[in-house]
Amino acid sequence: MADSPSSGIRARIERAFEAWGRIAFRRPLPIVVVTGIVSALLIAQLPRLETDNSTDSFLRPNDPVRVAYDEFRREFGRDERISIAVEAPDLFAPAFLERLRALHLDLEREVGDVDDLTSMINARDTRGDEQGLIVEELLADWPESSEELESLRERVLSNPLYRNTLISGDARVTTLSIRLVTYESRDEDATGGFDEAGPATFLSEQAISNAVRVVYEVAGRYDAPDFRVRVAGGPVMSERLNTRMQEDMVVFTAWCIGAICLFLFLLFRRVAAVVLPLLVVGLSMLSTLGVMALAGGKLSIATQILPSLLLAVGVCDAVHIRAIYYQRLQAGSGREDAVAFTMGHSGLAIVMTSVTTAGGLGSFALGELKPVADLGVYAPFGVMFALVYTVVLLPALLALVPTSPRRRPGAEDGSDRLSRVLVGMGDFAASYPWSVVSVALCLLLISGLGASFLRFSHDPMDWFPKSEPIREATLFMNQHLDGVNVVEILVRTGRENGAQDPELLRRLDAVRADAARIHQGPWHIGKTVSLADVVMEVHQALNENRPEFHRIPDDRELVAQELLLFESTGSDDLEDFVDPVFSTARITMRVPWLDAIVYPKLLAELEERVRGILGEGVTLEVTGLVPVLSKTFRSMLVSMATSYIVALLVIAPLMVLLIGHFTRGLLSMIPNVTPVIVMLGFMGWSGTPVDGLTMMVGAIVIGLAVDDTIHFMHNFRRYYERTGDAREAIRMTLTTTGRALLVTSLVLAAGFFTFAGAYMINARLFGLLAGGAVLVAFISNVVLSSSLMVLATRRAERAAVP
Repeated sequence: MADSPSSGIRARIERAFEAWGRIAFRRPLPIVVVTGIVSALLIAQLPRLETDNSTDSFLRPNDPVRVAYDEFRREFGRDERISIAVEAPDLFAPAFLERLRALHLDLEREVGDVDDLTSMINARDTRGDEQGLIVEELLADWPESSEELESLRERVLSNPLYRNTLISGDARVTTLSIRLVTYESRDEDATGGFDEAGPATFLSEQAISNAVRVVYEVAGRYDAPDFRVRVAGGPVMSERLNTRMQEDMVVFTAWCIGAICLFLFLLFRRVAAVVLPLLVVGLSMLSTLGVMALAGGKLSIATQILPSLLLAVGVCDAVHIRAIYYQRLQAGSGREDAVAFTMGHSGLAIVMTSVTTAGGLGSFALGELKPVADLGVYAPFGVMFALVYTVVLLPALLALVPTSPRRRPGAEDGSDRLSRVLVGMGDFAASYPWSVVSVALCLLLISGLGASFLRFSHDPMDWFPKSEPIREATLFMNQHLDGVNVVEILVRTGRENGAQDPELLRRLDAVRADAARIHQGPWHIGKTVSLADVVMEVHQALNENRPEFHRIPDDRELVAQELLLFESTGSDDLEDFVDPVFSTARITMRVPWLDAIVYPKLLAELEERVRGILGEGVTLEVTGLVPVLSKTFRSMLVSMATSYIVALLVIAPLMVLLIGHFTRGLLSMIPNVTPVIVMLGFMGWSGTPVDGLTMMVGAIVIGLAVDDTIHFMHNFRRYYERTGDAREAIRMTLTTTGRALLVTSLVLAAGFFTFAGAYMINARLFGLLAGGAVLVAFISNVVLSSSLMVLATRRAERAAVP
């Protein structure tokens, strides 16, 4: 058949790769030295790499929800706390109180970066006597007699501010609440105090993790059957995610390396064939992490897959090089000729696969979820590193490592058992193309129906096994203390002392009363506190502690005087409820920790109700951990849709361009989309949730499946143009490239399947789904691609007949 213009361009590129192979073989040492220096400089950055799985880290820094949350923390400090629940038969028994005090004091002494620690030991106790207003710690006077203990019990149980914050409704659980400092550092002003206008950095994840670990250590010393201690809260969840993720990453990276070694040895039966590819992909992976550290990137729930992903993806390029190289040696070529032929045969295909894989992974960069976007930035770096090291370094290493040919009967002519199986698959597809296409269509229809049942989720607690302490503690606090999550509402009056208006304070109290009536399944408001609660508490204390005075005074001046009197007692608790000039009031609502899928609708309803109660004249800002989780869920949906669409829009034109034929290029996308639809259908039928990690499987698999397609189509086109026979072109393709396609698919699948041993459940699901989809992609590329090429060439041949 006559060569097309594109064939001529391809031939020139292949000759250039062949020439490069000879250069690399003849001058290997300079190549090894230069790549070694570059790699060493990047790997030296690894100690700077940090981990961050905090709730707000899922959103980009410029996301409006995160900007509002960061501004709230600058104004009022941290809202997320380390919550410690202590369960005992009698919370007011002398022995229990002594042990609680010891726990409180140990936490004060040993936990660093604490801004506030509150428990029954030091909770605010506001009351009045003949001397006036008294604000002191609840156990400032330690109870000695049974009468004093009974008085303590009565004061605690009758105080509405204590209920479901300091003590559970059934009086069997009490809490210790730790709020860490907001900032890592502040510049000191001339007086030695902190310059509030100066630069500040939020407390680092490392500092938070250190504090959580100390809390666990201290709590563990006190935990006993009659003094059950449970630890939960946002900082605890972040620390557990960081710790478990790092442990998982080490485990499945090691397993991935083991799987790669096994398959490489089984394929080539040579030590060098194992060591050299591992060296190439290891340098690629470490260099990528070095770039990540240098750029200030952080490991997260999404980027934790980066090491294993890059190892598995990178080794595929090396497998194709090694497979063709050994085939040439077995055919009798010299080492230099074998390297040159291999680079000419596979160099262009490797570039093409790297570009499409990088394009598929790069689709994540446009996602709204920051960890996913980070993967979309750094994963293409890794793919390009693997390309450069494979094309540049590997030929040089082949020159330095002596290799002798080994005869494997049938390997070079396709008569060995494995080649016969692959060719048999191609022959079947070529013989019954419409049957294969019909079966594939039925499978796609069933999978598409299953995909309509997809369930979306964003609940980090569900990522932990049921035996994980943080999960058990969170569920316990959901049940006994109405949860550990919070919604924060800022009420801005726009004027100084506006928050002292009695009418506004009464409306704040009305918000509390209305919130207590919200019950929609598991969603409810457990506790609402605001400036109104402090005002009513003080007003009651100044009126002989009589219950009927637990209300908002009618006189604005009286409100201002009572708040001034409260501040004069030395208490700084007003900082938690109002800004320094009393223009912005804060409402804090405690809610259960739930799947973020339920939050968007419920938050919208809650905001509407609050606006209706507060009326005109004020502006509202809804922030806190719950709105952050809610926005994270919405961003997850957008990121998933964006990554899938962008991956297809990037890869499809590349396939048409690289294959050089519009129809075949579009047809080649069908085997690539098939495993994604099958995977989504399986998730829908099985009820497997789509979350921040499993949502990435589709775009990743598209990018990886295209690699096999390119190698298949690249060689099919070469042999079809040579023979003019589609069936023969398929046979020759599977004889020369089929073995490498199978091994790379097995390596990729094994690399993903190593995630099945992860501690985190979502990582397990990701690995199983991705590994299964890769195997489906291999079958789809070998069988379905063969059938489609037969049908496409038949049509072209019929159209060419006059």
